[in-house]
Amino acid sequence: MNETERAANPIGTEMIFEDDRVRIWTIDLAPGEEAPFHTHLLDYTTVTIEGDMVERINADGSRDRIAAQPGAVSRWYQSTQRHGLKNVGSRRFRNVIVEVKSLPADFGERSAG
Repeated sequence: MNETERAANPIGTEMIFEDDRVRIWTIDLAPGEEAPFHTHLLDYTTVTIEGDMVERINADGSRDRIAAQPGAVSRWYQSTQRHGLKNVGSRRFRNVIVEVKSLPADFGERSAG
């Protein structure tokens, strides 16, 4: 992924690693900061590092408030394909996103198991 592609669809605030199998991003937002809208094209998993409350702004205009639990793991099917993220909490929010390049995103109904 080149710089132009990253800027056009920023999955996180910084891509920290990429090889032929995965891309790893971080999101780092101070209270009140927002990550821009982006579209998930690949299967991904997130791990929350710190924070207390975020708001996912969905492409349809709806908003979901989500408690940020350090150490929590979230799978891609627990999200929406296109969204932004805002730190509405009182603490810095940080997470790590791991995209699997060989697995295109599929946002159909899935069970959490």
